[in-house]
Amino acid sequence: MQETAPAQRRRIGIATQVFIGLGLGILVGLFFGEKVAFLQIGGDIFIALLQITVIPYVVVALIASLGQLTLEQAKALGFKAGAVLLTLWAIGLLVVLASPLAFPDWPSASFFSASQIEEAAAVDFIGLYVPANIFASLANAIVPAIVVFSILFGVALIGVRNKSGFLSTLATVGDTLMTMTGFIARLAPYGVFAITAAAAGTIDVADLARLQVYIVIYVAMALILSLWVIPALIASLTPLSYGSVLRTFRGPLLTAFATGNVLIVLPMLAADARELLAKTAGADAKPTPEEECAIGILVPAAFPFPNLGLLLSLLFVLFGGWFVGSSVDLSDYPLVAIAGLASLFGGTILALPFLLDLLRLPADLFQMFVTVDVISSRFGTLLAGMHIIAIALIGTYALEGLVRLQPLRLLRFAAVSLLLIVAVLLGIRAFYTYVFVVPFTKDQVLASLQLLGEAQPHTVHREMPLEPAAPGTEDSLTRMRETRVLHACYQRSDYPSSFFNQDGELVGFDVEMTHRFARHLDARIEFWPVDSVSDAERRVNAGYCDLFMSLLPIVPEMTLHFAMTTPVLNSAVGLVVEDHRRRAFRTWEAIRDLGEIRIATSDHGATLRFLRENLPQAQPVIFADNEEIDALLGADPLAFDALLMSAEEGAAWTIRHPRFNLVTPSPILLGPFGYAVRQGDTALLTFFNAWLSNARGDGTVDALYRYWMLGEIAHTRPPRWSIARDVFGWFE
Repeated sequence: MQETAPAQRRRIGIATQVFIGLGLGILVGLFFGEKVAFLQIGGDIFIALLQITVIPYVVVALIASLGQLTLEQAKALGFKAGAVLLTLWAIGLLVVLASPLAFPDWPSASFFSASQIEEAAAVDFIGLYVPANIFASLANAIVPAIVVFSILFGVALIGVRNKSGFLSTLATVGDTLMTMTGFIARLAPYGVFAITAAAAGTIDVADLARLQVYIVIYVAMALILSLWVIPALIASLTPLSYGSVLRTFRGPLLTAFATGNVLIVLPMLAADARELLAKTAGADAKPTPEEECAIGILVPAAFPFPNLGLLLSLLFVLFGGWFVGSSVDLSDYPLVAIAGLASLFGGTILALPFLLDLLRLPADLFQMFVTVDVISSRFGTLLAGMHIIAIALIGTYALEGLVRLQPLRLLRFAAVSLLLIVAVLLGIRAFYTYVFVVPFTKDQVLASLQLLGEAQPHTVHREMPLEPAAPGTEDSLTRMRETRVLHACYQRSDYPSSFFNQDGELVGFDVEMTHRFARHLDARIEFWPVDSVSDAERRVNAGYCDLFMSLLPIVPEMTLHFAMTTPVLNSAVGLVVEDHRRRAFRTWEAIRDLGEIRIATSDHGATLRFLRENLPQAQPVIFADNEEIDALLGADPLAFDALLMSAEEGAAWTIRHPRFNLVTPSPILLGPFGYAVRQGDTALLTFFNAWLSNARGDGTVDALYRYWMLGEIAHTRPPRWSIARDVFGWFE
């Protein structure tokens, strides 16, 4: 009796493995929470590995694709198929640039960021696109210049004799790079697992809810372009019908969607295209030799160029700006379109980080993109397949002179497509504006902050008595060391320097600096409130307070009222303005052009002098204390056009009032800020300056600045909810 061979176990495909890695990553992240944050290292390694072969492959693929053509073929591709490609790119860019219509009006604000006081570097378009030194372009990953060089090299290669050996070598190099990519691709399940687990374990729930906006927009636009716009465009320009296009290519398109790989279906797309062309000519007809040749060139030649699936990913750049509360300016849209399109020759793995850096958006956004791209890339692959189909079919008919340019038909197609896209985008916006709204929580984060270090024994007085018992005007340092008591004046509601948190505790950068100084003295603290700088001057110089622990600009006028310490930090001049007006305040010159605007400011001589010198036509709107700032920002209508304060303070106030935005006008104006002591109190001033010098040197000031001013609080917050900790209680 013949034995039957045991059935071979079916191997799980790489696409299925990636989905398994995605699912396991989400489960592990939710189960263990922040305990798996270390897996991000594995994700970073995987991303770096993916980038290894990208630039070499772009160079080789472009040169080889162009170099193997004849001059006639290159001209035909350039004028006919090139026109189709440009049309598709134009459609894709219009959809990307229209995508902000779907962003809901959710309030957004963030802590101060150092990037807000960096001067925006002018874009060097010559260096970006002209490869004067190709080796420098390769070393610095300047993708647009690399693409221009590769195209020029490939076009020049067309006219070179005896190029077969070189093309054969390029083909070998290309195959080797693809093999390397295949090796790295096998790590995709593990890389996706690491990235997803780290993200699911650490990402804030509110951030996760906001990310779904991008996924919904991308998927909706990809489906509209794949199932309506491109097939309808083909039907409008060629003898083919809309239905025949979808029916003919549904097999390879579904395969591309399932595998997430359009490269493997290129032969299927070419075969189905030839079959469709033959059916159009007659039941038993075959494609002509010209059609065979055209399909054979156009399908593979279209692959190295950015497709609509890749192009649609550029909307993440616009989404990223909205996500962090720094929407990309309309004036930057041409830069996103031109630089983004050129960068996509290297794929999203290079284009997205390049654009985020170019627009001064946080680099961490790319990690979020990698996480959500596991889902959206499937729909992008479907769209990429339709993109190649359009180039092959329309390009072939164009080469035969059979493209029909019927204005009325094209106008009807354009109108229907535009209405459909706009309606869907506005529908998404309406859903997330009125049905599913993610609440703003950054103000709660600010209000929940606690002291970073251990507090000294202290008493916080909420009100200053009319005539408190003055400690005296003798040597304050000697008295403090004898009595072990430090009297410090503070300003109420001075975010993020001194304010009462949700537990009623006095906290903030200046407050914590006071605790650190008192610890050095081994003294307890008496905190006394003052209403304004003028009030502080009277209290400090009368001896009621040893120190005024509120950062003040170190300017000549201030030394007439206090003895100022050495600088604690340098801060930029900031303006708090309504979100929709922030572009009008981007430069000091533009602000001066606004004429007689109202600037809210304190009544101190230093700030009034600053206004007279820099904005001579501005009308000051004086506020007496920080409570009045709250009232000014909450009023409707507003009594001011801009609120003048330090950039760090301004960012914190926009968290409390998220309809406002912080602007640091160019050129950035930086100034030193320090604390104040009584005039003539030389011993205390010298001692405190020496302590400040040590606090800056040992990292104390930097650590407190990062925590209170920049909002780097992840390491101090309670662990995020996780199943293992909060349900099973396996660890604290």
